[in-house]
Order: sequence, then structure tokens, then C-alpha cells
Amino acid sequence: MTVCAKSAMALLSVSALSSFVQCPRQFFVQYIVGEEVRVNAAMAMGLVKHKFHELVSLREEEFVLQLKAGEDVHSALAQKYGLLAREAVVKYVNSLRAVNVAVQDALARTIPLVQREAEEKARVLAPLIEKGFLGEELWISLVPKVRTEYAVQSKKLGIKGRIDRLELYGSRLLPVELKSGRCPGEGVFEHHRIQAASYALLLEDVFGTHVPEAQVHYVDHAERRSVVMNPFTREWVVDVAAKVTGLKESREVPKGCGQEYCEACKKLSDPLFLAKIRAKQQ
Repeated sequence: MTVCAKSAMALLSVSALSSFVQCPRQFFVQYIVGEEVRVNAAMAMGLVKHKFHELVSLREEEFVLQLKAGEDVHSALAQKYGLLAREAVVKYVNSLRAVNVAVQDALARTIPLVQREAEEKARVLAPLIEKGFLGEELWISLVPKVRTEYAVQSKKLGIKGRIDRLELYGSRLLPVELKSGRCPGEGVFEHHRIQAASYALLLEDVFGTHVPEAQVHYVDHAERRSVVMNPFTREWVVDVAAKVTGLKESREVPKGCGQEYCEACKKLSDPLFLAKIRAKQQ
């Protein structure tokens, strides 16, 4: 079945590629039919955790400059990060309430994240402070420098997106995709891999530099998984983008993932839902 075409093709979002890889019908329902994704408790907490990481990055220089000799670095950072976690919860308090997650419950769920983040940063900073680095010297010595929600796009690739976390190791760039919730036994989920790999290609095109690796950070499990940018992965990203573009142009209902839990597959197997789509597109 084909639904009438709309406007000319714009740049594809990396999130759209991820949706397509997870299930082509999910992409169709969300990006062609235009149905909004219903936020659940896990998604609401994911928003909170993303915001927390963004706030940590934005305040990192300030916090590093405030550190003093002899101070317990972990305790100092954990206290500051705890306040940022509270700020992140307040930012999404309405979304949390809509899915019956109480503010205190949301704050409790951020505690492990706050502690891990403080531990990881203290592990890097404490040895530098012991060597006598403080203030500007400490900040300059800190590697990597981090940018969050880094917007990037490429007409050549036909895609755009926002990198959750871009780590700068001198001239080396490392895009990191942050994910809350489940973590696979090994490797990364395919719909996460397409996101991480897409960002590596975008950075290469925009900055004219080689990006050999991207990472997916499963924040609830403190697991970082590598996505190696080999020729197969590079070709795969281009191929997926071409398929998504083709689907947007044809507007033909695709085959789905076939999983029992997939709401998009169920909807697009329902004649009444398909009739509703046709009526909207007339």
C-alpha cells in the first residue's frame, strides 16, 4: 500500500535511521504517518539521565576550577552532581508525573548514576591534583574535553543529528551515544549501532578527519561498548540512509520486524488503521 507523497526530501535525522533499523514499520508510523511516540516511565527517566549528563558537561569547567588541594574530590563532585540530578528531575517533572513516577522515586533512581559519574571523574582528577595541578592548570590538563548535544549535519550523507556526548582527545574525536535501560550481553543493539556509526561518519565529513571508532554508553550498567568503523559499517550506514529515503519517497507500507510486542507492526496490520491513514492523506 502507498500513501500520497508530501514535500521534497530534507536531511534525515539519525533518530529516524535508528527507528528504521529497529523496525521499518515503527519508522513508518512515527515519521510518515506522524504519530507521536507515547512516553513511558523508562523513556521519561531516560530524558532525565540525558539532561543530567548534559548539565554535568556544561558545568564541568566551573566545578574543576573550584576544586582545592586536600579536598575529597569524589565527595565534592558527588554533592554538586546530586544538585544537577535534582535539576534534571525538575526539568522533566511533568513527564515523570504523566507516567506515575514520583519525584523522590526519580531522584532515587539517579543516585547510582551520580555516584558513578563522580567516581569516574575523581579517578582522573585526583592524580592531577596530587601532582599540584589546580585551577586553570588542572582544567587544561583534563582529558578528554566534552561537548554535549553537539549538532552536526551533512548534505553529502543526507543526514543530521545531535551527538549525546562528543569527547575531544586533542585532535581525536570520539562520538558517544548515551543509552539508559537494557544493555545487550555483548556488543550493542543494532538500532544503537546505526546511531553511533552515523555520528562518526558525520564528524568525518564535517571536519575532514578520520574517526575510527564510536561508542555506546549504557549508563545504567556503566558499560561502554565500541562500534568499530570498518568498511562494512560505513557502507551499512549509507545503505540504511538510502532505504529510508526510498521509503519516504514511495510511502509504501514496509515489512515489519514481526515481533509480538511491536505496536507499529500491529497497527499496520489493522485494516481500520490503514483506512484511517488513507483518509488523512486524501
